[in-house]
Order: sequence, then structure tokens, then C-alpha cells
Amino acid sequence: MTKLPEGKSRLDLVKSGLTGGLPKRGRFIVSIDRLQEDPNNERKVFHNMDDMIESVRRHGIIEPITVTQDGDHYRILTGHRRFRAAKAVGLTELEVIVRESDDQITRRFKSLISNIQRENIPAIELAETLRTLLDSGAVATQRELAAQIGKSEQWMSGMLRILELPARLQEELRHTPGIGYEVAQRIAQVDDSQFQEELVAAAAAGESTPSIRARITNFRTRQDSEQTRKKKSRTSNMIQLSHREGNCTASLRAKREPGAREAMLEALRQLTQQVRGDDSLR
Repeated sequence: MTKLPEGKSRLDLVKSGLTGGLPKRGRFIVSIDRLQEDPNNERKVFHNMDDMIESVRRHGIIEPITVTQDGDHYRILTGHRRFRAAKAVGLTELEVIVRESDDQITRRFKSLISNIQRENIPAIELAETLRTLLDSGAVATQRELAAQIGKSEQWMSGMLRILELPARLQEELRHTPGIGYEVAQRIAQVDDSQFQEELVAAAAAGESTPSIRARITNFRTRQDSEQTRKKKSRTSNMIQLSHREGNCTASLRAKREPGAREAMLEALRQLTQQVRGDDSLR
């Protein structure tokens, strides 16, 4: 139950949210018209809103959203989906937790860490946010950014590599809920666009992370086997003859094909003539 300031009723708090003098800290009930979404929120696409809306319709907002004062409104820090669901069912007031405003960079880091911990936004949107923070100069290096959000450099590098996926696959990740960060990173590390497409489709269909990992492992094993086979094929298709005499080694190499014997003998004859005609070898 919300603790109300002494001498104040819930109606008083609702009215205070409509008439100015906005409180800067604490837990209050305010008019939904006083709330604004954060334009810098990492989440751009909201999935599975139907379930959230139905839950709010039946039970209301269980956990207050967090906000900070922004002029004569409150800017939402966490709870954008709950806010949208509340508007969809026609709620006119919400219980909020008001926090002191952080500077923009600190706010973005807090929001980023919250979303990472809950895997609360699509992998492509998180990767875009990480790139924006790096490009903005908020941090100097990937290592520093990784340290700020409690992740390894390897994790950071893997997330940024998602931005190298073909544009159509980036959009698929953006609009397909349920594809986790690890899966997205592993797909981005595959060097075959057609297979990447297959993996995204499989993940979108609900295939588990271990299964996706196994697919990639098998694909790379087949790739290695094919490369080994081609290398052996190239090697077995060649013939090489050599002879060592003292400190001198002579070698002839040719492709196995009709006329190879004659070509090697002619090459040997030409080389013999060069040796005989080189006065520096006397």
C-alpha cells in the first residue's frame, strides 16, 4: 500500500499531479496525462502487448512505474509497456515512483543495464544503443563500456557484430520477440548469409538456444571437412618430383593431366640448358 504524505488523501495527490507543483521524489498517484515516454528509450518495438493489456484490464498496474520530473510533466524511466497498456484500457491515473533526475548519460546507462539484465529489448536495438553510446563519446572504448554495464569485452564485441548482419535479418531480429542475445550473437558470427537466414527463421519459430548452438557447430564441422577435402583434392591432383645432390635440390611440380610427363621432361631439359649456360656456376 502506498504511504501517503501526512494530511493528504489520494484525491489530493491526483489533483497535485494535474495542477502543478510536481513532487520530485516519492511515491504518488498522478494523472496519466502528466506522463510522457522517454524518446531515448532503447525499446523501439513493443511485442506481446495483448497479454499485458489484458493483465492490466483485469488486475491494474501492480508495480508502479518509475518517473522523473521533466518540466510540468513526468518522463518515464521504467515501465513503458505498463504505461501503454494503461492508456489502452483507459486508466486515467497511475501510481508512480518519482526519482531525482539523473544526467542523460547516467540515465541511459541505468536504463541499458536494466534492459540487459532482463533481456527486455531486441538484440538489434541493444546493439544499436551500444554503438550510439560509443559514437557519442560517452565512453572512450568498448572495454570501458563493457565495464560500465558489467559485461566482458567478448560479449560487447559479439553484440556489436550483430550490426554487421544483412539489413533484412536485422529487421527480422527487431520484429521477432524471443530471440535472445546469445543466439543473436552466435548467428552474427556465422560467415554464411544463407545459413544465417536459416538460423534466424529457426530461432523465430521457437528453436531452443542449445539446438541453435548445435546447428552452428555441425555447420562449421561440415565447413572444415569440406575445406580439408578440397585441400586434399588439390594436393592429390599434383605430382612433385625432387632430387638432392650435395647441397643442391632440384624439384619439378606439375598438375596430373594428359601431357604432364612431356611437359616435365621439357621443363627439365630447359633447366639443364640454363645450368650448362651459366658461367657463374663454374
